[in-house]
Amino acid sequence: MPNVSVLGAGAFGTALAVYCSELGHQTRVWAYDEGLPERIAAVHENVVYLPGFPVPDDVLFTNELAGALRGAELVLLAVPSGFMRSVTEQAAPHLPRGVLFASTTKGIERDTLAFMSDILAETLPDHAGHATYLSGPSFAKDIASRLPAQVTLAAPDIDLARRVQAILHSPRFRVYASDDVVGVQLGGALKNVIAVACGATHGLGLGASAVASLMTRGLAEMARLGVALGANPLTFLGLAGVGDLTLTCTSKLSRNFQLGLQLAAGKPAQEVVASQKAVAEGYHTAAAVHSLAQRAKVDMPISESVYRVCHEGAVLADEATRLMGRERKDELAGIFLATAKRPDGG
Repeated sequence: MPNVSVLGAGAFGTALAVYCSELGHQTRVWAYDEGLPERIAAVHENVVYLPGFPVPDDVLFTNELAGALRGAELVLLAVPSGFMRSVTEQAAPHLPRGVLFASTTKGIERDTLAFMSDILAETLPDHAGHATYLSGPSFAKDIASRLPAQVTLAAPDIDLARRVQAILHSPRFRVYASDDVVGVQLGGALKNVIAVACGATHGLGLGASAVASLMTRGLAEMARLGVALGANPLTFLGLAGVGDLTLTCTSKLSRNFQLGLQLAAGKPAQEVVASQKAVAEGYHTAAAVHSLAQRAKVDMPISESVYRVCHEGAVLADEATRLMGRERKDELAGIFLATAKRPDGG
């Protein structure tokens, strides 16, 4: 069985490490937090990020990056998007030749607007051709509870995706292969922004119909931007699109949904994010998507409202009114080629 190294000892990284160990893989985990490996070894539990779930003795946690990567045949990247560049730069000298990668990070680098695939191409030029990108509805607590989950794993070469699929797939964690790297990454990142909007809508008491509408129109924004960036729009009807969107926009376990709830309660976004142990990626991704949409000239009103509330201090109720008061639109505008136009030009 291939040796697996997990970079990132948060909830998802820990859950994946335990899962890989249960599959029979020798598994090591690199933790950024000093002292965390010793705490986990002492109580056999990640009490900081995934409390209540046992960690087997054969999963080794360490603060030493070189040690975590020694002998690795598959590296799972489970760090926040804002740390992907620095972590992979530090990891580069310690990577074994021919090692495979699966990035589980769902975000976009704010300053550069780079996807995780773009970052790996820059930081790991000798290894980026062996990288895959995982996304889909999969909460860490569900994986740790041994509940069924299904995800999509993408690589430019679908045969590479299938190689990593064979390592991670099991009857309780189904992995589907894809060659749409842009679509799978964008779906995983943008659903966090829409989840903030859905949490806020729920918190404002605007009703289930409004939440369902936001999810659906959020999916349209996903597809519009995806098409502009070269993704297959059908990807967004799969696990990395509507699947992950549904989970994140409807569950109070979602950090991004929780951020929306707190915004509805009148708390400033920066204050909420600063108080969270784990990163609500939707806060940072909203800023990146704002810039991406402007650059691609794509209309993304829901994402723009989340950006305005989180980063410009806009009033949440005013943004809800603004969204509902916009001009009429064709439902599939910007997603598929139009076959007909309204008499008024759409």
